[in-house]
Amino acid sequence: MQIPVRLAVLLRPSVAPGVLLAVGFNTLVLSATPFLLDLVVAEYGIGLTAASLIGVAQLGGFTVGSWGAGRFLRPRRRVFAAALTLALVANAASILLPPFAVLVGLRLLSGLALGLITWFAWVQVFGDDEGMADIAVIGPLIGVASGPVVAWFAVEGGTAGVFALLAAAATIPLAFNRGTGAPDAAVADRGRSRPVPAAAIMLVALCVFTIGGSSIFQYAVVLGDANAGLSTGVVALLYSGNALAAVPAAKWPAKRRGIPGPWMALTALCALLLAVSGQPIVFGAALVTWGFAFWMGIPGVFKALAERSANPADRAGDAQAVMAAGRVVGPFLGGATIDTLGTAWLGVIGAGLMLAAAGAVFAVRRGVTPRHPAEDRDGDGGGDAIGPTDRAVER
Repeated sequence: MQIPVRLAVLLRPSVAPGVLLAVGFNTLVLSATPFLLDLVVAEYGIGLTAASLIGVAQLGGFTVGSWGAGRFLRPRRRVFAAALTLALVANAASILLPPFAVLVGLRLLSGLALGLITWFAWVQVFGDDEGMADIAVIGPLIGVASGPVVAWFAVEGGTAGVFALLAAAATIPLAFNRGTGAPDAAVADRGRSRPVPAAAIMLVALCVFTIGGSSIFQYAVVLGDANAGLSTGVVALLYSGNALAAVPAAKWPAKRRGIPGPWMALTALCALLLAVSGQPIVFGAALVTWGFAFWMGIPGVFKALAERSANPADRAGDAQAVMAAGRVVGPFLGGATIDTLGTAWLGVIGAGLMLAAAGAVFAVRRGVTPRHPAEDRDGDGGGDAIGPTDRAVER
């Protein structure tokens, strides 16, 4: 459990270690959902579509937390501690395996806590390349180990074992909460701004991209078993490969990252192969490549969104909220599609949504001039990331 602390030191982060640990905790909780689906089906005797409600509820809470936090809260230390305490209580109560309706409610509370934590982290760095890289890389780093760890607890301890792991993990960032507050990172004493049209389009594209991606990614364990004949343990290792491939992408220098649209399109191709391929090698290559392509593309979308927003701080919460909303719809869409149309149609629908989003981001980025022009050091036709002093207030 000391590994995340050592990673934080090695990275020389520009944000508090406690915040990075909390982002890692978020990754662990969200990565546990694919391993919980089959366990919940067996534990409660329900179908896959119904079981997906645990993920839908958790991500619904995530949406409310990440979207609403910037409207009512400042990123203070007590907010951070309260969010982690809520996560600890929700996961500890889930160990008891209460009636399914109660379990869904507990996952909703867990998601609310995760949304608050995510907003708390991203609002402090949004629009700053170095800070965003520090936050972005933590998810993949923790993801390298989270797949095998969650899979072991799932096999050895079942549903209750996984929730026990998540409850225990919540105590780690809670113990390192000192110095986590940054109340000046967001302005809470003014009216909340609305996104300009270009920013709104990019937010919709992020939502659609996430719907398509999560409709497939959340069912990788199911798809690996049904199509490629892979065990839960093997898919867990592939999840680790996905996260490992994402590490260099998340820390890739912004000036060498290139435009995000093609990377989003490559992620869509990986999603399609994941859903339709019956070859273990192709399935594994697609899942691992997904990690690199996704994290090469999404930070570029965040950067373009910040450049084209009159108030990037407000859009930080919005970006996380719309992606969370996409993850609410995606798993339910995926479960329903598998149950009714099969995995091939899931690939077509999910990858199609992702490609449409990639096209929208490409069009806005090429057609709309940044509101915060900066020296184009990367030669990609757009301004470089803005700093806190460049942020205008949008009324």
